Amino acid sequence: MSIFPNTFFARNALTIASLLVISHIISYFTIQHFVVDRRNQMVMFLVSNEIKLLHLSTEDHSNPEFKDKIAELIKLEVFDIEKDGIPEGFEQAVYNKNFSEQAKRYLEDDLDVKIENSDSGLFLWISMTPDKMKWIRIPIGDYEGKSPMELVIFMSVLLTLSLIGAWLLVSQLHRPLKRLAFAARELGRGDYPGKLKEVGPQELIELTAAFNQMASDVRKLEEDRTLLLAGISHDLRTPITRIRLALEFLSDTDNDIKEGIIQDTEDVDDIIDQFIGYVRFGSEEQLVEADITELIMQVVEASSKQHTGIELDLKKLSPVKFKPLAMKRLISNLIENAYRYGKAPVHIATEEKENKIYLSVTDHGKGIEDLDKLHLFQPFARGEKARSGKGSGLGLAIVSRIAEMHGGEIRLQNKANAGLQATLILPINQQEE
Repeated sequence: MSIFPNTFFARNALTIASLLVISHIISYFTIQHFVVDRRNQMVMFLVSNEIKLLHLSTEDHSNPEFKDKIAELIKLEVFDIEKDGIPEGFEQAVYNKNFSEQAKRYLEDDLDVKIENSDSGLFLWISMTPDKMKWIRIPIGDYEGKSPMELVIFMSVLLTLSLIGAWLLVSQLHRPLKRLAFAARELGRGDYPGKLKEVGPQELIELTAAFNQMASDVRKLEEDRTLLLAGISHDLRTPITRIRLALEFLSDTDNDIKEGIIQDTEDVDDIIDQFIGYVRFGSEEQLVEADITELIMQVVEASSKQHTGIELDLKKLSPVKFKPLAMKRLISNLIENAYRYGKAPVHIATEEKENKIYLSVTDHGKGIEDLDKLHLFQPFARGEKARSGKGSGLGLAIVSRIAEMHGGEIRLQNKANAGLQATLILPINQQEE
């Protein structure tokens, strides 16, 4: 499994965020080295010269007041902790490694340097003896490099603002692509998503414009196909009607021929309805949220007028979004296929588990020995080896298209003690973007 995210948004956000973090870390150490450390070095160099000057004045005995004048001029104070006790401000002074290293470099002695940050200002405490009992206190004015904390805060704020800006930038790129992906799925399910706004960078505008043109062409092609099949069905029903009228003039001695022709015309009429149902499978119908059990009962009640032996095992289900007419057609096709190619009783059951609704229709026929699920869901495909009968082979294709339109799927399975079981799996919470 890859450790990198799969989405365009996450990958771009992670890449930009990583680059920003790396650049800010490099910037922090660069500023620390070339600005803060060099400023510390300069400060310690001046302080070291002041201490050297104090030592020189101490060695010059010709003028005893010279030492006091030098100390007063540079505001330097000497404290003997062993004799005078711990002076005020010493306890809050914090050891500074950088200054201590610089002091060792310039004064050629192992000295400790502490920084005091008090209301009276900033001071350096420098040890004069190895036992750390004598200390020199020197003011360093408004020194800004005493601690990297200010630099850390500054870089953190800058990094946070940069990450927010990067997130906004990636969001502007991701949002149109997300809308485009959602519209593509809608178009694949047969729903026209409408014209998308052509906004964003030039490449995204061109991509969105191309998608809008493609969606418009697909819709026009769908309308032309529907109009063509509707015209064919209209033209075919006219001669069928004339044939039925002509049958009324046949004598009673030709009842067998008459019934056969009537059955043939009804089959042709049913095939025409299947053609129309295949191209008009509810793509323009609106989703409603309701209890699908009530819809199942309506379909079963209508089917009971033509068939007997329907067994129900319906559990209580959560409300789900579906297109009523399309879902009626799906359930009716499953029940009709169970009676046409199997035999009674037909068992209809529902259950809810793992945030999905399962609707199964099981007949008690022989099943399909050559159960090729992908093939059976194709238009005009039928399981010829195990089942024979009339029809156009569009029933399962219509069922599959309606299931996909609802974000679900159809599964076929041969049952050991029954025939074929067709199961509709429907998600309860369909995501809308």
